[in-house]
Amino acid sequence: MFLLSKTVPQTTKRKKRSHTALKAFFTALVAGLAICCLVFALNLERFFEVGNPLAPFWGGQGGTADGDSSASRPIDTNQTFEEYLNDTIFIGDSRTNGMANYNFAPRDRVYAIDGANHQTARTEKFLILSSTGRKLTIAEAIGVVKPVRMIVSFGINGVAFMGEDTFMDEYSAFLDELKAASPDTILVVQSILPVSSAQEAEDPRMTNEVIDSYNQKLQALTLEKGGRWLDTAGLLKNAWGELDAAYDAGDGLHFNQDAYEVLFNYYDQNRIY
Repeated sequence: MFLLSKTVPQTTKRKKRSHTALKAFFTALVAGLAICCLVFALNLERFFEVGNPLAPFWGGQGGTADGDSSASRPIDTNQTFEEYLNDTIFIGDSRTNGMANYNFAPRDRVYAIDGANHQTARTEKFLILSSTGRKLTIAEAIGVVKPVRMIVSFGINGVAFMGEDTFMDEYSAFLDELKAASPDTILVVQSILPVSSAQEAEDPRMTNEVIDSYNQKLQALTLEKGGRWLDTAGLLKNAWGELDAAYDAGDGLHFNQDAYEVLFNYYDQNRIY
């Protein structure tokens, strides 16, 4: 008896080999894609780092109050007032500290020291940020935090003893230092706020007439520096151009809670972007 062997056609063999090769190709492709996805996921944080050439297409990074730049965030004009304040640093003296004392501004957004003026503020190291662990001047701290905007409210402690030229020269130098520390931060200068008639009588060097005169020149200087001017002095004045008794904390120089309520309502209604 003879056993007949079954012969497989060559075309069938070629089809099987082609199918096997195609299957192997797709298996390798899927495996490769899986590996790429894994690598991308593990390096996702690095992918979005500032400086990565692809990062701008995926959105910029936001910052914190104590480190990364807030000024680099996309501006959201629909943000809440609380979010607006968190993007703002208030700079000044005891009058500015009152903003935090009455809980109108977050304490860590107020860079102010009682008794300071725009001259001493250039060299006084009193701010400690957790990211640095050392005392900084206002300009140095602004250079670290880089907020969206900074509102400067100095002047009252310089009016009484600084001549007009010195006052403006020192203010000009201070604004230059702030702008150099964070060029993208919006610079805002608030007008010097009024004093009471009793305070005028106590210290004739610090009159509302003098304050008004300095404000005119300070406004011109601010605009010259490319800043924005907040003309808030009139909000707290009475009919005679003095600090209204309704806003006086009792010494004719500092403000009560109602005064800050007026000021912050104004900030809310006149936001600067």
